[in-house]
Amino acid sequence: MNGFGQNENFGTWYPLELHIKDVKNEIDILVESYPDKDFFLLGESMGGAIVLSLAASQSNLNISGIILVAPAIWNFTERNFLKSKFLGLISYFFPRLSVDGKGWIKVKASDNQEMLKTLAKDPYFIHNPNLRSLYGIIELMDESFEHTKIFLTKNNYPTLLLIPIKDEIVPRKPLIELLKNSRINEFDNKKIDIKIFESSFHMMLRDLKGNLITDEIKDWIINKNNNKIINLQKGREKLENSEFFHMLD
Repeated sequence: MNGFGQNENFGTWYPLELHIKDVKNEIDILVESYPDKDFFLLGESMGGAIVLSLAASQSNLNISGIILVAPAIWNFTERNFLKSKFLGLISYFFPRLSVDGKGWIKVKASDNQEMLKTLAKDPYFIHNPNLRSLYGIIELMDESFEHTKIFLTKNNYPTLLLIPIKDEIVPRKPLIELLKNSRINEFDNKKIDIKIFESSFHMMLRDLKGNLITDEIKDWIINKNNNKIINLQKGREKLENSEFFHMLD
């Protein structure tokens, strides 16, 4: 994807529309290359936000289902108006200024310390994003939040939504607010399965018990047509009643 991995434009931020186009192109290539295979689109964190926006705008993707792992469902500007505007202002004047949060941003992304140490040395991981990229993430989340409203009421794909309770990166109140929406409640019996993990962190696939999450995904893929209907409001109540909350909640 543009701006990530081993691409020459690594570290450069691009609009949400381009990321959506990148994912759509990859799906088309894979489906054409392997016409007899079933494809499931998995998005983690910001990837989940991009997948939500793609699925909300495309009703005929050649996929068998969607898996959202700790998706960045967050109306940041609406909930943090002054912080968002301040970052937007300084990113306009100093777009290439890099930010190092080490020492003053204290969040726990996972309980897998060895994995985090390895990731800290990974040259293809963006360690010090510039201000333009940080503000770009806020813009992407704001857009994706609105797309999530559409997705939850007009979803065309079997979907597995995996939410970690101990998420110190993305707060859960925005998702709770969405699940309270009366129009979304009408679709409780549709295609979305929600599973809440009380001991998981944001990087839940790489947690010490990440294999349990992987097993849940495998089981859902195999049995998705036989899964029980999950009431989204039960998932919301579990989110509301859990003790841990994000620092911005």
